[in-house]
Amino acid sequence: MRTASPDTLPGCIVAALAGLAAVAITAELAGCAADPAGATQAPVDPNAGLLRDFLDGKFDGAGHPLNARVTEAETLCADAGTPHDGVIRLTSDKACTGAALAGVEQQGDLVVNARLHIQSHAASGDIVRVEVLGPDQKLLGGQTLTTSRLRSATWIDWPVSWHSDGTAVTVRISPAAGAVIDVDYLEVFPERFGLVLSPGSGPIADTDRLVFELPRSHKVDKVELDGTDVTATYTALLASGAAKKTSTTFRTLIDVGVADLAPMRGDIAEVKVHAGAETARMQLRKAAPACGYEGDASGMKVVVTGFQPFPADGWHENVAGVAITALDPAQLHGAQVMRLVMPVEYDRAAAEVTDVIARCQPDLVISFGQGGDAIALEEVAYNLQDTGEVAGGVPDNRGIVRAAVPIDPAAPATRDTLLPLDAIEQALVAAGEAPQRSRDPGRYICNNVMFADLGAMVGHGRAGFIHLPYTTSFDADTRARFGKVVQLAIQAAVDAR
Repeated sequence: MRTASPDTLPGCIVAALAGLAAVAITAELAGCAADPAGATQAPVDPNAGLLRDFLDGKFDGAGHPLNARVTEAETLCADAGTPHDGVIRLTSDKACTGAALAGVEQQGDLVVNARLHIQSHAASGDIVRVEVLGPDQKLLGGQTLTTSRLRSATWIDWPVSWHSDGTAVTVRISPAAGAVIDVDYLEVFPERFGLVLSPGSGPIADTDRLVFELPRSHKVDKVELDGTDVTATYTALLASGAAKKTSTTFRTLIDVGVADLAPMRGDIAEVKVHAGAETARMQLRKAAPACGYEGDASGMKVVVTGFQPFPADGWHENVAGVAITALDPAQLHGAQVMRLVMPVEYDRAAAEVTDVIARCQPDLVISFGQGGDAIALEEVAYNLQDTGEVAGGVPDNRGIVRAAVPIDPAAPATRDTLLPLDAIEQALVAAGEAPQRSRDPGRYICNNVMFADLGAMVGHGRAGFIHLPYTTSFDADTRARFGKVVQLAIQAAVDAR
């Protein structure tokens, strides 16, 4: 692949959050996502409704749309054109027809963007046509580049839209007579675009810079820092040039210094950005979480994790974050506990917990997430990040969507829990709860964290994941209830060693 300069970047597009709503999505999707009280009969699926707060999604990236799946021209067009300087050169007698296009397993309205360089063409008329064809060679979408539409002799992005049902498609790139076309790559991403923040939550220095990425047609409407509106500060930074704005074919990038936007930030600061109907958030830490254990100083070291609210503009607390915060470590015997409330971000949450495991050396890690309609004791984690069952995917809090992407290509397909689930189940049942076993934690952030926990703790101790019931209202009794659930799970795991 050729490297593009900043002003000719490929179609770096942020995939969109088509809508956030408190709607019921009952598909078995991945997630750290009814109310628990009053149920007399256990639901069939403990994780039903896992992502009920979502409708659609957005993406991640660096040089490509933030959830783009990229296919090199050398892969797609190897039998058609001539390799040339890292690209494939096509002529009218060497058209490219390829089916090895990554990302087409996603469902909904998709775009395939072809990165093209027009070397030569006729004086007028057609130059090249890009088409998406179904399994029966039915035309699903196509666009023809003509001389009247060619505005530049440099690299261009040529997008074609189609509606995908997740089945394989064929892409055909057909140069017209007399045309010579270089193809670098093709990228597939959802058609609707939104907002993504980088670099993501974690330790960030004052000298570091933040990037807000959004569609070129959108603008940042509001910026918040720890709940305070700092839009005026952001606007002044843009006007003075301290914050830099760059626009490419599809997107706008806003680059702003941490010290400029948040000069008086505390040890942990929360940045929230709004652009139209889209919202993304990111946590800025001055340092990684300290290894602070509470409780019996001579007891087993236990790390328990929960999550911040989600979606990024979520209207209610996350039951997992509430539960570990409500835990009273003094009620535990033979255990000292470190509590960690993590960002709802794919790589950042997993990286934070594995960093804590490496630095703080726990004997036991139990992660909790916001789930469906019951307490779900998760038996297995999967080496997959994917919310493709919802059209466009489901974003994490900073805007990233994963579509059929492995967590670690070198790792096994699954990892089994290391928790003593029998003992935990017995303790919860004795306390009047109705936990259920689950072999499907979804493929969202909770599964991501569970997979990371297990990989980091194998051979060093025990680890696993428990989904708590989706809950939106937290009075004192509800907080106490879930704090007790966390306590019972920890105690049972400690006693079963």
